[in-house]
Amino acid sequence: MARITDQKKIERLKQSTMKLVVERGFGGASATLIAKDARVASGYFYMHYKGKYEMVDSLLQEVFQELVTRFTELLAEGHSFSEIIETMIRFFFGMANSEPIKVKFLYVLTNDYSFVIDKDIKENTYSIIRKLKEMGYASAELDREITEDDLFLILFMNTIQFINQRYKNAPKISRFIKKDEDHLLYLINKMLK
Repeated sequence: MARITDQKKIERLKQSTMKLVVERGFGGASATLIAKDARVASGYFYMHYKGKYEMVDSLLQEVFQELVTRFTELLAEGHSFSEIIETMIRFFFGMANSEPIKVKFLYVLTNDYSFVIDKDIKENTYSIIRKLKEMGYASAELDREITEDDLFLILFMNTIQFINQRYKNAPKISRFIKKDEDHLLYLINKMLK
């Protein structure tokens, strides 16, 4: 018998998962709490996911896929290294403005030692980083001493940290403005050269 899937319930499960991971960390967000917060039966959760890790991993895959898709589009359109960097940073800020829970979710998971990022996500992310590094070296816009790990830290982790720091320092922040984006781009460009 095929499972009947109510997309509204699935969306509530996703939102509740991100919310509880942000509020309680990966270890504190149980499948039972997620189901309760989403107003669905625990059985419904387990009908669609083996457990909390699978749910969190699928959400992380979705968020990373958004980034991979945008990066792939920029490459196909023939953008330069610096244009891709700028567009991706602004993309993160757009995500922070439209769906702040996603950026907070990324922040928590990338800083939670009890959660291990899926091998495929890591490989896909580093595939992008590798291409960016090669573009940066070829165009002389990237210091040759910067490694793939450095580039990941500079672009991805610094952006998430910067946005999260703004959330912490101004909890009532409703939107990031171009000045915030421009300042982070200034800092990142200083680190890349």
